[in-house]
Formats: sequence, structure tokens, C-alpha cells
Amino acid sequence: MEDNAPSHSSHYTTWERQKEGISKVDWPPNLPDFNPIEHIWTLMKSRIQTRRGTERITTQTQMKSVLYEEWARITIQEINKEVPKLLPIIAGCIAVNGGNNFHA
Repeated sequence: MEDNAPSHSSHYTTWERQKEGISKVDWPPNLPDFNPIEHIWTLMKSRIQTRRGTERITTQTQMKSVLYEEWARITIQEINKEVPKLLPIIAGCIAVNGGNNFHA
């Protein structure tokens, strides 16, 4: 999914995507409900907050370490679980004629 950021249209990015046979899906830039990565960030935040209940994370170095660890723990199954959730989210948006008065 691409939100028109310059890095998404660079020659290198386009070439790598095409080489792997991945088609481009343009995406509006400011609709976080439509972007599965936003749900993964929520998962990471929850895991980090749980860790903070048992660990003392008080420095930037410790937080960076925790972020890397939690990112590495995310499974492909957890990512794939988020993609089917898009259909009802999109349907909700369509039901309100493209407005933002829907609940994801």
C-alpha cells in the first residue's frame, strides 16, 4: 500500500516491487483504519505496555531494544490476520459515502 510518499515512487522501490511481481495499490495518505500496519503498531504498543508492567524501561537504549524485540516477535500469521479486516472497514466507509463517521 502506498500513500504517495516520495520514497514509494522511487525507481528502486518500483523496480524491487515489480521484480517480485507485487502490484501497486494506491492508498489515501490519511486513513489509518485502512492500513493494516496501524493495527500491528497497536499490537506492539500493547506488548510493550505489558512489559513495562514487569520491567523497568527508563532509557532510550532500553526502549530501542524492546522495540526491536517486539517487532521481531510479530508473526506472519498476526499480519495476515489483519488483512481480512479491511473489507468490513472499507464497507463501513462506503456505507457513509466515504466519510469518516464509521467505526473500524
